[in-house]
Amino acid sequence: MAGNTRGKIKEHLEGCHRNNDWQLAHLEKVVALIQEHNPKLTKAITAAAKMVKIVDDSLQKVYSLI
Repeated sequence: MAGNTRGKIKEHLEGCHRNNDWQLAHLEKVVALIQEHNPKLTKAITAAAKMVKIVDDSLQKVYSLI
């Protein structure tokens, strides 16, 4: 466990990254289940996955600056 503010911030950003990885994994499974049955919902889930990826990339950039 980190003791200083910088370390704590980096620790929390690492947690965000791990959660984003899980979100992407679950969204991929949802797309696999629905892609043949509901194309509109597939597009919505794919868009959500793209947003998760954008947030993750942004947080990684912040992490690299700390």
